[in-house]
Amino acid sequence: MEKYSLRVHNAKPTNDWLELKSPFDAKIIAEIERGDDHTIEQALQNAQFHFEHTMKKMPAWQRAEIIRSVADQMEKNVEDLAHTIALEGGKPKKDARVEVLRAVNTMRMSAEEAIRLNGEQLTMDRAKGSENHTAYTIKQGVGPVLAISAFNHPVNLICHQVATAFAAGNTVIVKPASQTPISAIKIVDFFKNAGVPNGVINLLMIPGKETEKVVTDKRIKFITFIGSAEVGWNLQKIIQPGVRMELEHGGTAVCVVDKMARLDRAIPAIVKGSYYHAGQVCVSTQIVYVHKSLYQEFMDDFTEQVGQLKTGAATDENTDVGPIINKYELDRVDDWVMEAINQGAKLRKGGHRLNSSCYTPTILENVTPEMKVYNKEVFGPVVSVISYNDLDDIIRTVNCTNFSFQTSIFTQDIDTAMHYAKNIETKACIINDHTAFRVDWMPFGGAKESGLHVGGVKYSIEDMTEEKLIVMKNYPL
Repeated sequence: MEKYSLRVHNAKPTNDWLELKSPFDAKIIAEIERGDDHTIEQALQNAQFHFEHTMKKMPAWQRAEIIRSVADQMEKNVEDLAHTIALEGGKPKKDARVEVLRAVNTMRMSAEEAIRLNGEQLTMDRAKGSENHTAYTIKQGVGPVLAISAFNHPVNLICHQVATAFAAGNTVIVKPASQTPISAIKIVDFFKNAGVPNGVINLLMIPGKETEKVVTDKRIKFITFIGSAEVGWNLQKIIQPGVRMELEHGGTAVCVVDKMARLDRAIPAIVKGSYYHAGQVCVSTQIVYVHKSLYQEFMDDFTEQVGQLKTGAATDENTDVGPIINKYELDRVDDWVMEAINQGAKLRKGGHRLNSSCYTPTILENVTPEMKVYNKEVFGPVVSVISYNDLDDIIRTVNCTNFSFQTSIFTQDIDTAMHYAKNIETKACIINDHTAFRVDWMPFGGAKESGLHVGGVKYSIEDMTEEKLIVMKNYPL
């Protein structure tokens, strides 16, 4: 069994070892050395010192070269990283492999953006008295970045948070999800292999409640957080003045199937967007509105295709739906489904535990807005299908929710598609694909309770820089 020691330079061993267990069968897969208060302080000291003495002096081409080296190492270790994701995070291996390949691309895009951090020149002779001045801006790193990550994309999210912060010229303290630290450790080790000086990137394996000690420290200048809204919005209340944040939470992603939709294209996409990683994705399709003229045909075909999904061990190449991340979340998902049924929802498919860790892909009908499976983020393999007649009614209903992330609509009518896209209050509208569609260079994030600011390689790097104005007065000869 592998043992992973502290990844904080100069930190003293704590010998406090945590047994990491597989979410599928609870087998011990590794031991992780947890940090303590001294580890936290050392990480903060490292981040502050190396921002001033290392990152401020490191040119963009060197940052880009290091990130490219990390991408190359990842590309050579796709199978190992995919197996790690499946084993510790429960994502089916075939999907984990796709995640790693995406993460390689995330790295390479971060390297490209590192050398594109350009400022601008300002025209200074627009008004009398300001002539004979030259002004321009430069972009510099903001300072030590705290990256708090999530379990559901343990390689690609770490790349999005760490590579972008480093590309912008910052030091990083990484706090991975407690269930998926090995993926983060391997990425941090790749950075070290690529030549990053010790102390520039520090990984803190600490309990969630200990993270507040880092969040509230005045040495932290930027926080990128991926996780629950309850935790994220609380962080905003306790940070130091001037600290900037990027929060990525979740929502109740709505998909609309218009009367002009092609069901042969829509249904396979919705199945993937709904049950990918057992629905444990912040933009997983949770509610599907189907026009009444297509409802019965949709339900028959959708139910059949969902029934073909294989649920089981994430390390099995044939698995489509893996385990729920832990027993608490499994119990919660089951409770919400049973509660909805007791309140009048109809169970069309699934609705039960397959074993001690997996929940069968579930379809509900007759769901109402008062039910938790409708008005809260399920974060599990549960989809509610609702018949509709008037698209504007859906737009009004969705716009009144507390969430605003990604939505989608399937239709062959361009006017309907654009009407929905322009009037729905979400950060993104996907036409003729599922709500969980994402490429790593697009702006990605939520509003309302779903988050603050957007991720995406270019956008995150821009957020993690300061634009400084430099003005020079010159005296005519």
